[in-house]
Amino acid sequence: QLATLLLRALQHRPLFHRMAGRSVVIGDVPWVSQCAEAFASKLFACSYSNTTPSFYAANPADHLVHRLTHRVVRGGLLAVGRPDGRISGLSSQEASACLSVNQASSIQNFGVTLESLTIGANPSKLPLSAFAVYIPTNRPNFLCEKTLKDYSGEWDGTGKSANAIIGDYENIWKQSEKEQMEKEMEISE
Repeated sequence: QLATLLLRALQHRPLFHRMAGRSVVIGDVPWVSQCAEAFASKLFACSYSNTTPSFYAANPADHLVHRLTHRVVRGGLLAVGRPDGRISGLSSQEASACLSVNQASSIQNFGVTLESLTIGANPSKLPLSAFAVYIPTNRPNFLCEKTLKDYSGEWDGTGKSANAIIGDYENIWKQSEKEQMEKEMEISE
């Protein structure tokens, strides 16, 4: 254990994470999380007992919080697939995934919590997650994104949540209505 502490100190890693095998929770739709859990557990089948992580699978929109947040420990890893909530059909799924990650990341033990990672096409990072992996997409911009880019010229939605993008779009909409009313007032005078 002293060697582990020394190595962590040299690498500037958290000292208080668990020194035995870690827990990895994979949160996504059932077919993805269960396949990832089975694959990952088979990868570590022949490793030493003190280095073997324990893998769990759960659906963040359904039972991740109820089944697995009581198992949050220092040094645990929570990897969650995050749907692109900018698509209206996936907005409730993304909200559930974000809530699950934030709730699990809020649990602390000696001031240290688990490391949470989100993976998805939405470029905004959750405030309580340690990492966010952005998967670029080839889809065309939504109307509100295109309008924001055309209006300001330099607008870049990277790092903004769906609500922030809609808020920017509403502000531009209100500004354009105000400008239109001012033009109509000038014409009528």
